[in-house]
Amino acid sequence: MKILRSLCPAVFVALALTLGLSACGKKKTEASTPVSGPADQVSTARPDPKATAVTVDGFVITWGHIFAEMQRLQQAGTGQVTAQQAADGLVVRHLLSLAADQAKIAVPAQDIATAINNVRQQVPTNTTLETVLRNNNVSETEFRTSIVTTLKVNRLVQQQIQSVSAATDADLKQFVKENPTLLNIPENVVARTILVATVPSDDAAARKAKKAKAEGIRKQLLAGAEFGKLAATMSDDPTRTRGGQLPALRRGQVTDLVFEKAAFSQKEGEVGPIVETQYGFVILQVQKHTLATTLKLDDANVKERVRTLVIDTKRQRAVQDYIATLRAKAKIVFANAKS
Repeated sequence: MKILRSLCPAVFVALALTLGLSACGKKKTEASTPVSGPADQVSTARPDPKATAVTVDGFVITWGHIFAEMQRLQQAGTGQVTAQQAADGLVVRHLLSLAADQAKIAVPAQDIATAINNVRQQVPTNTTLETVLRNNNVSETEFRTSIVTTLKVNRLVQQQIQSVSAATDADLKQFVKENPTLLNIPENVVARTILVATVPSDDAAARKAKKAKAEGIRKQLLAGAEFGKLAATMSDDPTRTRGGQLPALRRGQVTDLVFEKAAFSQKEGEVGPIVETQYGFVILQVQKHTLATTLKLDDANVKERVRTLVIDTKRQRAVQDYIATLRAKAKIVFANAKS
């Protein structure tokens, strides 16, 4: 559990402050129509990107910034994002940035250089940081400023959580009581697979040929061929890039019931029989099968893991409380989406 979860690659985290805040750092000059509810009305009528969506003590966030934030979050894999969620994120980002400035938090030059270098290392090899900035219409000065702001906010957050450093045994017991499934470990298997894919348009002859191909691969495995190498060259599944390795599968998690039955019934280490699934013909090898169990809090290792989780949760709440305090002190006005 993390205190502030990163929602996108480092380069876009840094760009977010620049694109989402620096460009809208102007005092509002014309009135907007305040509404009592959230500014989440994009689906009915898309507002003018230049129109004011939110003001925070006169600081303007436009609909364009909200649209850009929604896109950024969705590209980062957070799923569907509403305009309200994006707006709230920009509001919180501004409040934390302002609080960091008011606290006169300083960032060592070495930390800035390290952060910029870390971002540079995460840029795809076929381009450069400068190109990414240029394509996003961000100057290097703006980018550096956003890095500094991000580091200041991080230091501000650390100040808010520094007093949270311990959790008593009573805290642990209460946390487990509030989270009754916390110590439950579901039945799971670790396995690798080779898939000979089928498609709905396959006729009987095509399916027979593909099953024969799968049987041929299985014979090679039984004869001693290395599973990972065959998966890399013969499998139609995306896991071929990992030698057919699947993530740990929990019982009830797999959508294909035929595959799940095979995975949870095979013996560890054996190359199972061909399994015909909705995706095609599968060769499965179960590497480890762990039965469902419940961990004991009196186990030293378990206790320390739970203690870490409790401390992280306390720190997260401390940050949430601090943000709530900042919001309570600010005048936040959502404009009418049709303005």
